[in-house]
Amino acid sequence: MKSNRERLTEIASVLASYGFGHIYRTRVRTKHKEQDAANLRLAFEELGPSFIKIGQIISTRQDLLPPEYIKEMSKLRDDAPPFPYKDIRRIFKEDFKEELEDVFEWVEQTPLASASVAQVHRAQLLTGEQVVIKVQRPEIEENLLRDIQLFSRIVSMAPETVKEMLVDAKAAFKEIEETTKLELDFRNEGQALIKFRRLNKELDAVTAPKPVLTYTSKRVLVEEYIKGIRGLNQEEIREEGYEKKDIAEKLVYSFLSQIFKDGFFHGDPHPGNLVIKEKKIVFIDFGIVGELSDSVKDDLISIMRAIVFEDLDQLMNLLLQMAITKEKVDRFDFSEDLHDFYQSYISRSFGQIDLSTFFSDVLHVTHKYKMVMPNDFILLAKSLTILEGVVSDLHPDINIMEIASTYIKASNDISLIDKLSKEKLKIGVYQLAMDSFKLPSTFKRVLDTVNNGRLMVHIDLVHFEDKWREVNKMVNRLVFALIIAALIIASSVIFVLSEGAGVSFFAIAIFIGAGVMGMWLLISIIRSGTL
Repeated sequence: MKSNRERLTEIASVLASYGFGHIYRTRVRTKHKEQDAANLRLAFEELGPSFIKIGQIISTRQDLLPPEYIKEMSKLRDDAPPFPYKDIRRIFKEDFKEELEDVFEWVEQTPLASASVAQVHRAQLLTGEQVVIKVQRPEIEENLLRDIQLFSRIVSMAPETVKEMLVDAKAAFKEIEETTKLELDFRNEGQALIKFRRLNKELDAVTAPKPVLTYTSKRVLVEEYIKGIRGLNQEEIREEGYEKKDIAEKLVYSFLSQIFKDGFFHGDPHPGNLVIKEKKIVFIDFGIVGELSDSVKDDLISIMRAIVFEDLDQLMNLLLQMAITKEKVDRFDFSEDLHDFYQSYISRSFGQIDLSTFFSDVLHVTHKYKMVMPNDFILLAKSLTILEGVVSDLHPDINIMEIASTYIKASNDISLIDKLSKEKLKIGVYQLAMDSFKLPSTFKRVLDTVNNGRLMVHIDLVHFEDKWREVNKMVNRLVFALIIAALIIASSVIFVLSEGAGVSFFAIAIFIGAGVMGMWLLISIIRSGTL
């Protein structure tokens, strides 16, 4: 295993070979954004399994890098050369103190899949159950966590032209490190499978593999083998007599239920993690899952409410409430940007909104103001974007937002109108009555104030200092012009009088004095910087 210094040198060297050394040397932003994004992906592929995984994690964080980089990171294929079968035997024995032969009737030595983090083999338990054994790649935890820290170190040394693309690089990489630690403990995935199965047990169309917890450890996960149509192969779907539209609709309804009913959703629903078996959609690979708190679920529903009722102020307040703000947000500018964002959606019906574009636009606006959205919100945005692509491939005419609209109307868990309890209603009626009684006397006091000349109007200007500066400049220029005009007139009068009656030294003294005072005033105006 290479030392940290050797690995750091290797990472820097590979990045430089793909053109990123130029950014460091010149500290000038490149003009070839798309090519740089593709080059970064190629560099990650060359740096091996750990960087492929880092790239995949980054691709789930749409707030972390510009869209063209996120798009390229999403192309990283989660496959890697298989590691030896003897390592499978060794790791299993180290974790369970048993030989494979003591637990399994047989184990296929050729892996079913070999990814950047783990390798999967088909097997059969002595009890006759068909299962898969998922075993963590040797030394991947040490390599992956080390590479995250080293890459974070490289980014921290980058010039501002690079770091300004990120909202908070240090916090982001810390969060990636913590997420990776959870994913590298397969016991968490086992529990996620159990939870998903429990939450969806009443749904006929959706399920997940059953884990074998007896043989699940930090590095090993044994779970039910799902035999069916993998990767949403459309030819097999057609041959088996399934309707693609039906699968697409059930997939969307299932995901909406995961979000709004359960608050627990699959974080990476790409075709490779979906299997069709016996008229069921089986979600597999629960390494990445999202869990929404009640407050975030409520905020999501409130955002949908704000869109439906065209409440821009509410939308702004919700985003400010959800986000962690690293800098003071100029509410006026933020409101203006949100207004521009909102105008592109206000003319469309709810069903015409492109979901992936909508989330990208929200994250783009918040990114501009250095606002960090909750990690599960960002993961949800990524998951829905993936889902939209899957659904589009299955049946291009299906619109997720149209289905969402139908789901919301039919669901007991979501209401676009706040529910009023009896207590809230009583308080509201009482407050309205009291305000109504106060209205005549309040109106009379206003009229008395106006009649007595005591009315004061307070105008609160947005960006008042900037506007006052402009007014100040205007007045100073006016004074400047008046002084010049007065000097011209005075010099003309003195000149005319001097020709007819001789020069008055007293008048000249006054003229000179006025000229000095005028020059002093002009110099003061010039020095004030408001000329």
